[in-house]
Amino acid sequence: MLFVSLRVLGSRSVKDRRRVTKSLLDRIRGRWNVSAMDLGPDGSWSEVFLGVAAVASGVQMTDERLNSVFSFLCAEEESGEFTIIDHWREVNSYDDISHAKNK
Repeated sequence: MLFVSLRVLGSRSVKDRRRVTKSLLDRIRGRWNVSAMDLGPDGSWSEVFLGVAAVASGVQMTDERLNSVFSFLCAEEESGEFTIIDHWREVNSYDDISHAKNK
């Protein structure tokens, strides 16, 4: 999973925010075949919290895919439409969860 907090620069409405966010999400989904979503906050004109999830046959492949998505966002940040505030990434292997018990 990759979570990225963004601020849309110069946004004067939720519509401006949505335009930037939708463009990013469409390109991320199409290029890397991952699940990506705008997680909120609802009603904010400029704050965006993106979530990206990837599943692959190995930890390295998943890690590389999420690194590529984050590199893409960093490159797109130079367009001046948004700035990255923070990010967080977590990659788990099957071994990490295979022995977990359902509670």
